[in-house]
Amino acid sequence: MTLLSPRFAAVSVLCCALTAATAPLHASADPGQTWFVSATAAAGGNGTEATPFNSLLAVQQASGDSDTIIVLAAPLGTPPLDGGIALKPGQHLVGRQAPGSVAAVANTTDANDGDAVRLAPDTEVSDLTVTSAKRGGIYGHNVGTTVLTGNSIAATNRACHDGFVVQPFPPMLGVPFGMSLPVAPNVVALNNGWAGIMIDSDGGASTLTIERNTVHDTACGDGIDVRTTGTAQVTATITDNLTENINEGVAKLSVLAVGMQSTGTSSLTASVRGNTQRNIAIPANDPLNAVADSEGIFVNAADRARMRITIDRNSYRHGGGHLSANGIEFVTSNGTPDSEVTLTNSEFIDVPGDIVQNLNLSAEGARHVMTIDGLTASGSNFPAAVLNPYVPGNLGSCLFSASFGRDNTTALTLRDAHLSQCSADGIGVYAYSPSGPAPATATMSFDIADTTVSNAAVADLHVRTVGDLAELTGKVENSRFGGDIVLGQSDSTLGAGSVIDFGGGRLGSTGNNCFAPTTAAALATPSLPVDHPGSWPTCR
Repeated sequence: MTLLSPRFAAVSVLCCALTAATAPLHASADPGQTWFVSATAAAGGNGTEATPFNSLLAVQQASGDSDTIIVLAAPLGTPPLDGGIALKPGQHLVGRQAPGSVAAVANTTDANDGDAVRLAPDTEVSDLTVTSAKRGGIYGHNVGTTVLTGNSIAATNRACHDGFVVQPFPPMLGVPFGMSLPVAPNVVALNNGWAGIMIDSDGGASTLTIERNTVHDTACGDGIDVRTTGTAQVTATITDNLTENINEGVAKLSVLAVGMQSTGTSSLTASVRGNTQRNIAIPANDPLNAVADSEGIFVNAADRARMRITIDRNSYRHGGGHLSANGIEFVTSNGTPDSEVTLTNSEFIDVPGDIVQNLNLSAEGARHVMTIDGLTASGSNFPAAVLNPYVPGNLGSCLFSASFGRDNTTALTLRDAHLSQCSADGIGVYAYSPSGPAPATATMSFDIADTTVSNAAVADLHVRTVGDLAELTGKVENSRFGGDIVLGQSDSTLGAGSVIDFGGGRLGSTGNNCFAPTTAAALATPSLPVDHPGSWPTCR
């Protein structure tokens, strides 16, 4: 049986002090009956506050739909209520916290597939501490209107079950050679460990509220994951959560602090605000993290899904792993999904790979749009900038935006960004079009304004195309580039409307940019079409 350590308790008390311990946010109109359970209760209780049950199984069996279950606080060091609990529709599971005590549960058994809390439709879990779970801390499938708030979850997925799987995408065989080759099958997929909090939906409508939770010290897997598939229609609010010390585990290829995914014809609309990720896949916590593919926030679209994700006031600091570790990654894997991510007022600091990654990997004609307004990205550290001309992504750019399809629509808008200490490019834009018999219809666009790049190891702005592209457009204004500007193409044909406008050109850029002293000579005969105001003012 797992004892509640003072370290876990401290996190729980801090988290849960922010919420009312006994006032659930009812998901259903009928409050039902209230039951009590305590880790310090004697056997033979009847579930009242005076004589509570002493096991989760007892209160699970006694309670009914729409009832409230109160987990009473127990002194620090008391073994948690073990065995997990499966909620019934409309129930509220509430931890009643008290100074020097904590309301704690665990599941070290195979009951409920090893989940500490199994949700039902229209349930709420609040102010609870999960100290350990064989699989998930809190898990639900097709949960309707569900609220998870003020919970502290640790040491989940001790059995290292697979959970989130990054959807298959084609390997980019021609990228290292700068050659346009036929598209390869979708064969690359990455498995993750089961998340501390995970919600799955494959049909119907669900409304999720996940707020003020702490997920930390996972044994083998992600922090918070929301997945939609089939025909599900999900709206999620993910607010003010902390994910910390998230570990990849054995035989896993990826780990996510916060993951969102839509496949099939499902849709996910999510508001992700005020969340914090700290110490994601740090080797000091687990040596396996040295080769982790870690992500702070991960958004993954595939098939014919629709995603609309808004991220505001996110703070990411200190990630470990290998070259593909990112602060935030927005990736379309395959199919023809329609996905948009808007990122505002956020920071991503200290990660090995590309700090912000915007990838449209589908070879089938996906729409993929990322808008950023207010970004600090600093401190990538993967030491492979020398490979940048050959493998332009996953090498430590502060921001990397790429398309790898012949018929994709890929767009990046960047406003008010400060990018620094990049171990590859400051901003990398890469359009790769596989070879094919029909004319390419892919378009790639970027719009950069009010942005500063400094201390990039390769180039402050690096734009490269490979293969046929219907249109490449770039608009740059009111921005500072103290390092190199690199424009290149290989095995490439661009449509007539293609241009990069640095000022006074066809796309309406106002100019007002400044550059390194070497820029004028380097772009005297650019290999991509350029409009500029006739000079390249030097940054001072």
